[in-house]
Amino acid sequence: MNQTDTAVIIINPTAGRERAPRYLPLLQEVLARRYARVVVRETEKAGDATAFAREAAERHENIVCMGGDGTINEVINGMMQVDSPSVFAFIPFGTVNDLARALHIPRSPRGAIRMLETAEETRIDVGKVNGRYFINIVAAGLIPEAVSQVSIKEKTLFGSLAYFMKGIQALPRQKSYHFLIETEGGIAIRMASPLMAAMLTDSAGSFRNLLPPEDRNKGVIKLALFRDLDWLRLLRQGPLLLAGLQMGTDLLSVINVKKARISLTDGEELWTNVDGDRGPAFPLDIEILPDRLPIFVPERRKNESAHAPYAMQFVRDHFRRAVAERLAAIQNLSDIHDADDFPGPDAVRKTLFDYLREAQQREEDKKD
Repeated sequence: MNQTDTAVIIINPTAGRERAPRYLPLLQEVLARRYARVVVRETEKAGDATAFAREAAERHENIVCMGGDGTINEVINGMMQVDSPSVFAFIPFGTVNDLARALHIPRSPRGAIRMLETAEETRIDVGKVNGRYFINIVAAGLIPEAVSQVSIKEKTLFGSLAYFMKGIQALPRQKSYHFLIETEGGIAIRMASPLMAAMLTDSAGSFRNLLPPEDRNKGVIKLALFRDLDWLRLLRQGPLLLAGLQMGTDLLSVINVKKARISLTDGEELWTNVDGDRGPAFPLDIEILPDRLPIFVPERRKNESAHAPYAMQFVRDHFRRAVAERLAAIQNLSDIHDADDFPGPDAVRKTLFDYLREAQQREEDKKD
């Protein structure tokens, strides 16, 4: 860790269904071994995290955020307003936690806190869109709009599956937008797409490996433009997406840019989603700020790349996550009274409802 003697904890007390304060004593205990002073700042309203982070960065204090993707985005927007050596760390409490997935930070609060005992400092890229900073993604289209409407109950019960089903629900209403991408090198690219995503990592909406390996972590923004999402393509690619495996090139095109202006040639109004929250409308001016943010990440093994975890670890984590999400769904079935409680088309809702009911019955039979 760097040489500052102060760590500032910025905590959203409502994060993780109000679980964040429960882990505050453990975090304070861990940080107290590294810092002479540990200060706690609790947010009460939107914008507090940004203000707290800016003040801490001005004093060159390290910052630890306890919250979901939205709170993390606020903190980073505060830090980026200051030219400061302050190092960022976070304890994930959101439903998606895309940044944690991308950096291989434990998504359990206790695991992320314990990671700080041996964490090492690295630097990651930050994006900027119309004067606002982002750390993961800027998305636009009917599907991101639908996904943003996933309820807390749906996220709690189904995890990433809830986002997938909301996307399916939006398919019949999708339309292609005509994008004009003008890069700083004077290149103009025109492309029609129902969904555009400007990505800094390979994780979005908890789905991993959206980008090919060669297009990740190169100090550029990856513009992913999806092709028309018909049912045939979705049935073919959906299982890969849910499993966290690489998607096919018949589903999306990727363009690398460092700075670009993106506009709509058809004159329509279209808003964006920035790191999970509503962002600016088009036109967009985006750019990459390479290695802009100092951040604490898990200690690497010798000769291990910061962005390439061991294959066995990936497989193990994937299956653990799949089992955990299934068990969570079964355990929460008491909140589901009929198939209408599921997101998605009628036939899919009924299938999921019947499947989980059968799974619950099997679990009860085992106990008997």
